[in-house]
Amino acid sequence: MKKQVGQLLGVLVGGMSLGLTSQAQTQTANQNPLVFSAGLQQLYDSNFMRSPEEIEEQITRAGAGVSFKKQFSSQRIAVSINGSQYRYAEFDNLNASAIGGQASWKSQFTENTSTLLDWVREETPVDKLEFVGKDLVAKEEANARLSFGDSKRFGLILGAHQLGNSHSNVERQDMDFEDQDLFSEVRYRFASSSWLGLRYREGDRTYTEMSPAQDQLDFDYRQMELETAWVVSPKTTLTGLVGYFDRTAKPGAVSDNDGEGTLASINLEWAITQKFTSELIYSFNQPAIGETSDAPSQVGDTVLRFQWKFSPKIDIGFGAGYSEFDYENNDVIVARTERNISVTPLQVSWHYSDAVMLRLTSQWMDRRSPVPERDYEGYSAALALAFHF
Repeated sequence: MKKQVGQLLGVLVGGMSLGLTSQAQTQTANQNPLVFSAGLQQLYDSNFMRSPEEIEEQITRAGAGVSFKKQFSSQRIAVSINGSQYRYAEFDNLNASAIGGQASWKSQFTENTSTLLDWVREETPVDKLEFVGKDLVAKEEANARLSFGDSKRFGLILGAHQLGNSHSNVERQDMDFEDQDLFSEVRYRFASSSWLGLRYREGDRTYTEMSPAQDQLDFDYRQMELETAWVVSPKTTLTGLVGYFDRTAKPGAVSDNDGEGTLASINLEWAITQKFTSELIYSFNQPAIGETSDAPSQVGDTVLRFQWKFSPKIDIGFGAGYSEFDYENNDVIVARTERNISVTPLQVSWHYSDAVMLRLTSQWMDRRSPVPERDYEGYSAALALAFHF
């Protein structure tokens, strides 16, 4: 599987390179292709350690980045990189630096043939409900796609996908994994902008840092997905995905990652008025053992958001979310259901100019768990200033 994914990525990258070389002489200049950014955020958290005994913390995050976007005839390139520093007022042993970035390269060779290569890296401190020590979780994801029939009713997409997850803390590196698959998709486009796609994936996951003495969690998988983007009306858009997977534990691996299950996600956007919009999001997943230290057997999330364009420069938002985490009984976990309620009473963004933005966010959270040390509530507020030049 690794060799197959690597070969497909190589073919697609090579095709993009040839397309770019042949058309570089006819490129057109885009306005401001290079953009620098910087920002500063001050966060107050009333229950930083996520415990019944509330412990306050103030976190200062400073960041800077640079991005480049350019259109070269039928080629479009976008690259960005950013860095952040986290400084803690009380727990200064958690001070850390993080690096992120993303890149994409799209080539339109003919009216009906295109390629896309994209990569994204995110690195963030772990939430204290999962681990109390210092740990940065880095997630890297890459996709390569070759598409036929872009302007026709029926289209075919072939591609490869890679996902890497790693931890900076040595105590948690046994959860580092590499996930990769090949996929094919048949897509039908309606007369409107709506489409429906049926996708098949086949791949494998390897936990890279586990010692031979530990339970092995590696598995192969096959996955079917039905995805749609449906323009219900000029004011309403529905996107969704439902899927079925079958995981087979590799020889020597534990049986917890051997089985089948489902996943789903639905996103409904409704423009109630020209200035007032809403968004309803639902997702359901049965994650593999080893993705997180608390290892829920299934997770359901529901989020409702509202956005109000108060003025040309001021946006106001508010919303709420509800999550359920189900755990199955085993040697280290007690069977239970945990529930999490979060409320965003106010979020205000002030676009002072094209180059300067000020944002205020707030959130209240309440975690309900039969495990006393995981039962808590708290609130947070953050003020951020961002520059683009």
